[in-house]
Amino acid sequence: MNLLLINPFITVSELTVDLAEPLGLVYLATYAKEKFGDDIEISILDLYEMGADKPRRLDNGYFLLGIDDEALIRQRIEAFAPDLIGVTCNFTAYAPDAIRAAEIAHSIAPDVPLVMGGAHATMAPEALLEENPFIDFIVREEGEVTLEELLLAIRGEREVASVDGLVFRSEEGQIVRTPDRKFIKDLNDIPIPDRSYIRMDRYSTFPRLSTWYTRKKPIASIITSRGCPYDCVFCSTKVMWRRRWRGSSVERIIEEIEYLEREYNVKEVTIFDDQFFTRRERVREFCRYFIQREKKIAFSYDAGTSPWLVDEDMLVLLKQAGFYSIRFPIETGNEETLAYVNKPVKLDKSLDLIRVANKLGFWTSGNFILGFPYEEREQMDDTIRYAYNSGLDFASFIAARPHKGSEMYETFKKEGLLDKGIAHTSLYDVSDYDTTKLTAKEITEIIQRAARGWYVHKVKFFLNPRNFVNAFLPKLQSWDDLKYMTRIVFVLLKARIIPLIKKRYFGSGSQAKVHSTA
Repeated sequence: MNLLLINPFITVSELTVDLAEPLGLVYLATYAKEKFGDDIEISILDLYEMGADKPRRLDNGYFLLGIDDEALIRQRIEAFAPDLIGVTCNFTAYAPDAIRAAEIAHSIAPDVPLVMGGAHATMAPEALLEENPFIDFIVREEGEVTLEELLLAIRGEREVASVDGLVFRSEEGQIVRTPDRKFIKDLNDIPIPDRSYIRMDRYSTFPRLSTWYTRKKPIASIITSRGCPYDCVFCSTKVMWRRRWRGSSVERIIEEIEYLEREYNVKEVTIFDDQFFTRRERVREFCRYFIQREKKIAFSYDAGTSPWLVDEDMLVLLKQAGFYSIRFPIETGNEETLAYVNKPVKLDKSLDLIRVANKLGFWTSGNFILGFPYEEREQMDDTIRYAYNSGLDFASFIAARPHKGSEMYETFKKEGLLDKGIAHTSLYDVSDYDTTKLTAKEITEIIQRAARGWYVHKVKFFLNPRNFVNAFLPKLQSWDDLKYMTRIVFVLLKARIIPLIKKRYFGSGSQAKVHSTA
């Protein structure tokens, strides 16, 4: 039996967007191979990786990252002759790309069943089936066991309706939703993802301009846990994982990292958990291992460090273990908005943590969301003021987006603010939704004005001798630190500051020049 898994191309509005390895597909491929052995052949058709370094300008001004060449896709699919095609649909912003990739695959192999999975597919399975007749199955939530059982059904060894975690059409054309699947209890039971299914040489050396903090190469990504126990109003992760957190053992994490070092010479690891810090003793044990080890490796954490789960002692351990950047997802600097967000952030404590992190030599950043449905202009000003006074090295001002599956989505829906539908833009500093208080245009102007002023503010901040000594000099303790700072300046100029200047003085069209980011 031949299983083909497709990682789609993506459409973006700016060239600083990039993706890490498609670990979800790699997990599925590795698990299926372990279960079926020689009875199955598996291939990942990575349309993103095949052209991510050669962006193509589209007629609408957007850019396509990857390959959508139907002749080339046909050649790959026909050569492999799949019995089942799977397409990942993880991000709402890129859902149209996943649907288009699935449609291309179906047009090439119309008799081959096609399954779609991922976070977005989990949130809108019935709609995907109703609107796209070429999709046969949707896998909801955790996919390994569901895919295994679906493969058995494709082989005629069980009934499709007996597979939990599926949405599909009956022979009469009705949408059928089977019961939710129980989560895998112990993540250590899942094999370490086999990276030979993808081009690690490509992913480990991509520039990753959207993650400016990348320090070393080759680089790889890992996932050490699934889910998040918290209930932030804007987050739809809980639809995927039901607010349950499960983590691999530290021994298992170490085994995967050492495999990456051994097989791919990896020098830096990015952790892509939704919530890495839930079990603090687990994090401490992880840090202690890498502190004691002679061979040093760099670590970064993509989702951000929850300020209520760390303290000064934890920050010291993280720094000694090889973490060099800390992003705090504080989200808002206004207490009333913070209550709406439903996040256990303490604004005063967060300021203390930022001060400590700077003194320890971390590069610090923070996320700040603007444009919540009931947010007043004055409350947004509080957030911007808080960010500017926080001591953070970098601040990301992000437009609030009502992701399907979140409480905030329901608020936007209740208030009649979803007329434009879910946005498919990759611009974080552009709002597509009016709120009950402000228009989308007004929110965008507030966000972009805050972003434009940030770098002038930081120059002034570091010109103060006290700030220079306490928050800047600790970052420059070695020659490697100096080289890294130079890289940050280069990336910021190329990916952030120059585009902001062009947008401010020459209009958005000045960003449309296509260039290779390899």
